[in-house]
Amino acid sequence: MGKKALIALLIVGLIASGYVAAQRYRVESKNRAVEIVVDWDEVQTIAAAAGSSPVDVLKRFKIAGVTSVAIAQQTFRDAINSGIVSIESSMQYNIDKQYAPRISNYLHGLLPGFTNAPLPYLQQLPIGFPEDAVAAVKSANLGLVGRIINYQGPTPQAIDFMMADAKKLGAKVIVFQGDSILGFKGAIQDTANALRDHDLYFGRVEFSKQKGDQRLAEETGDRIIIVHSITQAEMPTLSQISIIDRFQKSVRERGVKMCYIRMYETAGDDLAGDNAEYINSIANSIEKAGYTLKSAHPLGEVRVPYFVRALVMLGVVAGFVLLMLTLVETNYAAILILAVLLIAGWAIGGNTGAKAIALLSAIVFPILAVLWATRKTPQNPIRASGVVWRAIGRLLGAVAITSCGGLLIMGLLSGRDFMLRTDQFAGVKLAHLLPVIVLALLYAGGIAWQAEGWTAVKERFGKTMKNLAANPVLMWQALGMLAVVALVGLMVARSGNDSGLGVSGTELRFRSILDKVLYVRPRTKEFLIGYPALLAGIAFAIRGWRQWAAPLVVVGSIGLISTLNTFCHIHTPLQLSVLRVFNGTVVGILIGLAVYWLIRNLPGNDK
Repeated sequence: MGKKALIALLIVGLIASGYVAAQRYRVESKNRAVEIVVDWDEVQTIAAAAGSSPVDVLKRFKIAGVTSVAIAQQTFRDAINSGIVSIESSMQYNIDKQYAPRISNYLHGLLPGFTNAPLPYLQQLPIGFPEDAVAAVKSANLGLVGRIINYQGPTPQAIDFMMADAKKLGAKVIVFQGDSILGFKGAIQDTANALRDHDLYFGRVEFSKQKGDQRLAEETGDRIIIVHSITQAEMPTLSQISIIDRFQKSVRERGVKMCYIRMYETAGDDLAGDNAEYINSIANSIEKAGYTLKSAHPLGEVRVPYFVRALVMLGVVAGFVLLMLTLVETNYAAILILAVLLIAGWAIGGNTGAKAIALLSAIVFPILAVLWATRKTPQNPIRASGVVWRAIGRLLGAVAITSCGGLLIMGLLSGRDFMLRTDQFAGVKLAHLLPVIVLALLYAGGIAWQAEGWTAVKERFGKTMKNLAANPVLMWQALGMLAVVALVGLMVARSGNDSGLGVSGTELRFRSILDKVLYVRPRTKEFLIGYPALLAGIAFAIRGWRQWAAPLVVVGSIGLISTLNTFCHIHTPLQLSVLRVFNGTVVGILIGLAVYWLIRNLPGNDK
């Protein structure tokens, strides 16, 4: 199978990905509503401090942009602490007549035989939503978000009872409170059924660690509203500007459709007014990003015929075979590999098959891009003209090749599950690490510069590696290798959806500046490390300085890997991913020019 035929198959795959992108854009364009929610308990606190009624505060907040209010269920313990329930003995208690109907109704709904339940168990039980809170929200003509709690041993009937109660009071979205989802463990399916039966949406708080969250998300994919909130513990450490930026970015880049806003702690004569201005600033920033403030609704499905996804898979496999032909001159093996991989992808099927082919794309295309960028370059140092412009052209070509791999991944994984992060690209760390290792071996073994027959490739690789092993390692080489290992290790450690490594305050401020200047922040490892090293490496390859070119392009592959990883964030709109890649490439080239000039002008180098 010739390279032209493989390139044609790759183009077919890209066209299919373009069709998927168009369908995805249609779905995203219909989902521009964003809901702004405030917490009832915090509204009460603001009202008390301001000497106003909660209804008046809510009306001011509504003008500022608030669409809904989150009301938490009370527990039996809350009722005891507030004096609504008085304890006579471990088995006897009195309930204030004003609240008795609600509390008794709830206890009978959750525990038909509650009269025999011990007090320690009763104290954890929810007893419904406060009447004054519900009345105030309705008076202010705002939506209601139900905060339902989990407790020990809820039955399917109890779960259904609570969902029915929330729906009756006007709730459309349920955001669970506490560290676990209602029904964890053992009854998550019942919770999903109750949400569906009562036409309620699951408000899934991103980055939360609620137990049962993932399972419920998998069961309610067509009823999910992604929620962003800042914890009460984190609020005092943030400025208003950073909070505003954070909410806008969550909506713009991560598909958030509900902003759960905590009150901003401040001192002054008009706490309600100050917080109304703060809320209004968040609302305005979201509207400026092209969204509408109103009740949120779930994301639709990206409906694409299966044969279109199969064509995208074909494009990925064509890229893999192109990579093989770039290294080894063969024909029959290429056809065999193509057939086997296609059959495997179809056989696995579903999201698992799509993720496997997507991982293949993430590994193949950065390697292919680097090899292409350094091909047809001299083996020995020469004086060359137009080196910088030729290097920039090759780097842009490498970015384009890598982006093809990213677009194919987008074509494979653009579905509601991936856009809502109930399912995600698999093998993030492997996709970061393996291309660097493969490229390091290819260049160290001397087989990256040209394609040869299989026998010649084996002989060249073995001979070159043997010579390398026989040569003593100089101090600067050892230090350089350690630096590269540390750099790659840090990159891999910070990759993935939950890297476990925090980001320093200085880096956060730097990121914020880039977001403001460039609208979409490029990835640091692209413009500060990857592309500068890659540009310099390509320039040295064009001049025949392979001893400089090889290590630099291997390090530079980090930029291409990061570029491809950008497209793996399926929850981010495609146009933002493209802009992020563009920004990273442009800034990286500018820094790369400086790096090339510095290395070229080191003492002892040929100017």
